[in-house]
Amino acid sequence: MRADRAARSTADGGLDGGPSMPAVLYLLALGAFAVGTDTFVIAGLLSEMGRSLHVSTTVAGQLVTVFALTYAVLAPVAAVVTGRWSRQRRLRAALALFTAGTAVSAVAPWFWLAMVGRVTAAAGASAYTPAAVAAAGALAPEGRRGTALAIVISGLSAATALGVPLGTLVGGALGWRFTLLLVAVLGAAVMAGCHLPADAPAGAVAGLRERLAPLRKPAVLLVLATTLFALASEYTIYTYLSLIFGAATDGRTVLLSALLLAFGVGAVIGNAVAGPATDRWGDGPVLLLALVGVVAVEFLMPWTTGSLWPSLLAMGLWGVAGWGYLVPLQHRLMALAPGAASLTTSLNSSAIYLGASAGSVAGGVLITQLPARSIGCPAAAIGLLAIASALASNRARDAANAPASAANADNAGADPAPKPPDLKPGKRSWSPP
Repeated sequence: MRADRAARSTADGGLDGGPSMPAVLYLLALGAFAVGTDTFVIAGLLSEMGRSLHVSTTVAGQLVTVFALTYAVLAPVAAVVTGRWSRQRRLRAALALFTAGTAVSAVAPWFWLAMVGRVTAAAGASAYTPAAVAAAGALAPEGRRGTALAIVISGLSAATALGVPLGTLVGGALGWRFTLLLVAVLGAAVMAGCHLPADAPAGAVAGLRERLAPLRKPAVLLVLATTLFALASEYTIYTYLSLIFGAATDGRTVLLSALLLAFGVGAVIGNAVAGPATDRWGDGPVLLLALVGVVAVEFLMPWTTGSLWPSLLAMGLWGVAGWGYLVPLQHRLMALAPGAASLTTSLNSSAIYLGASAGSVAGGVLITQLPARSIGCPAAAIGLLAIASALASNRARDAANAPASAANADNAGADPAPKPPDLKPGKRSWSPP
């Protein structure tokens, strides 16, 4: 009972005076922070990990690749397998896998064992993040789903802004194993404190066919395509930031870190603004504004990467726009398939990782064919495909809603049924004409 009351307790409602949020959402965000830090910090620790595990840095990089592929493949599988579980059971099981895998990698004396740990951690992460996002949508007060989603996703943006640089700093001072152990401890703490309200809906029990039904909706597939193209556009650049911004940083790591910090701060701001904005204006305008912002910043990069201050501004704005479309995308998926939130959010997570992988490959090809500072233009062209997919999703959603809207209009315009007159004692009963 005490745990349930604590989980039902709420934080401040915010400056808009709207309904306040369940405090458990902030705990779910902390779990997302642990997952995000674990996902991204490895890239900054590869050299040290390679030396410790007696492999080259290139081979150690496979730890990142395998994690991403495992996440992309297992996210929808986990949603289907655990579809009949309560949300609390799903979240705790996912965190248990994630924590165990991270701890195994932290203490592994051999590369193959570290790889096993990364696969296990990815399996847990692929189940946790979609389940946490789906829980946020279910627990959100009326009219504040966007804000609730932003709270949980803020854990990922905070990992980008703070977790990764801090984890890299700790790894440099105390060793990469200590960084991963800290992440494992944080995951275990969130698992221990994860108590969803007893009255939280666990989702309708449905067969496999019903749970996969959203994939037959064109609007859902177009939203997933939007995610994939948007991430591919960004990672075409993000993977090779050190080369693209080489003139601005002059090869100095501290200046590259400053650019990443500007991006991370922008990410936190973009995510924080996107939630309330989606609640107020809907997912359509917020999504398109963010995507247009991403494309605009990328298109202008050939002219902003030559010196430090324009580069810092570009990275900050890119972070705002790049993290401003995730909330409206998740919001739209939940609206299109309210009974299958776990599946659609897991598929969106897969699209994120597949898009990031595709963008990295595209960037690797382009960087050998074009001057590095010019990569922003082809990346922006990929971003235009994301905008086109988002607009097509709008049309598909409107087309799907049109029959229901027409039926409601017909019902509203129909003549009301005759109302039986009031009968007084002694009168005959009334019968319709």
